[in-house]
Amino acid sequence: MNDDQLSRLLKDAVSDIEPADRIEELRASVRPRGRIVHLLHARPWYAAAGIVAAVICLVATITTVASNNSADPGFAGPPGSTRPTVIATDTAVPTESPTGETRTYAVYYIGTSPQDKPVLYREFHRGSAAASPTRLAIDGLESRPLDPDYVTPWRPRDIVEVKPDLARDVVYVSLGHDRLEDRPASMSPAYARAAVQQVVYTVQAAVGKRLPVQFLIAGVPAATVLGIPATEPIPQRNVLQTLSLMSISDPNEGETVSGKLRVRGVNNGFEGNVVVHLERGGTSYLQKATIGGWGEGRLFPWQVTLDVSGLEPGTYTLVASNDDPSGGQEGFGPATDTRTIVVK
Repeated sequence: MNDDQLSRLLKDAVSDIEPADRIEELRASVRPRGRIVHLLHARPWYAAAGIVAAVICLVATITTVASNNSADPGFAGPPGSTRPTVIATDTAVPTESPTGETRTYAVYYIGTSPQDKPVLYREFHRGSAAASPTRLAIDGLESRPLDPDYVTPWRPRDIVEVKPDLARDVVYVSLGHDRLEDRPASMSPAYARAAVQQVVYTVQAAVGKRLPVQFLIAGVPAATVLGIPATEPIPQRNVLQTLSLMSISDPNEGETVSGKLRVRGVNNGFEGNVVVHLERGGTSYLQKATIGGWGEGRLFPWQVTLDVSGLEPGTYTLVASNDDPSGGQEGFGPATDTRTIVVK
């Protein structure tokens, strides 16, 4: 993926977001909807295609490793990449637009896994290029996500400052009040861990390095944050235990699309299988399969193109899912991410 393609991905993924004071207006315009996870088991109809695609994927992976200079274990870019693709396991450095007026940045939010456990999903936002990447990260963490399937426990003034110290290989995050040391009675330990990792992953994306985070209160290390021990800098937790194993990167929530809809994302699932389709009124449209990746401690990029030109205009739910090796066994299920889109 060249620089122009990367720029297009970042630009298209946040094309409905304006900086400054219109952000709440735009967020309010996004129609909420429930997460749809009831996919038909898709492996039988594309198993043969999956084998062929897996071979292609293997060749692409070998080519990528040969040409990639990144030592980051989260990197899994396409062949011919001139720089690491911004994916959910990369430190997604904010990218300034060609006009220099806005920049794109990544924010992680909390959603649920098929096992109903809190996991992190990433959204791309756009903010003023005049603001520092760390300021944008704070604003993102303390603002409502665009996708109503995600949430954030962080509120305005919970996080005062984010300051990387590259000499000490640490990022200092100053909290606004000492009550953030304690976990609320309504918050589970698992959710508290996800909330802390939400900050870790987001500020790492802002500074562009995988540095541990030292939480401070009144200038000294916090004993705990939401009940999580924090006297020492907190590193990012294991990618596959912390992030959703399926995540849509593009399009973003509420986008209007026409003609060819290019869907990009990252996954890690059984045999790397990915199934993408649109849903409306209980009917599935344009189901398509591809291969992302599985194994290793990272997420793998994938993309498909759907021709929406023949669909009736209106609102649809875009669904991307991993294959479910359990065959629908209770307590398991495919990792899924969804977006509401408008076909015109």
